[in-house]
Amino acid sequence: MHQVEFNAKRTKDHFGLACLSHMVPYALHGGDPLSIFRINEFSNKIRDDFKKGGLFEGLVKKHLIDNPHKLSLLAVPDPEVGPKEEQAEKKKLETLKKALSEAEKQTIVQDAF
Repeated sequence: MHQVEFNAKRTKDHFGLACLSHMVPYALHGGDPLSIFRINEFSNKIRDDFKKGGLFEGLVKKHLIDNPHKLSLLAVPDPEVGPKEEQAEKKKLETLKKALSEAEKQTIVQDAF
């Protein structure tokens, strides 16, 4: 928490430009563009919520335990994939074999050894 506060309060190069670039989305979408400057208020609220014990527990309960959204994914292997790929490979090699001359075939055999 200290690091977050420190980084938020530290002035960096082009501080004014950075502030403006953070304020624009809030101003365009109906938010409070000055909320970027209320870091003390937000950090105190987080500290108070943490002391009460409701900060992380509430988030875990809301987003993980009581979350009705879920995804069930079942992966089923296809027994036909292996033979299909093998047949395609044989067909490709046969086409390549017909396209090569005897000299090219001999060169490949010699290069392989």
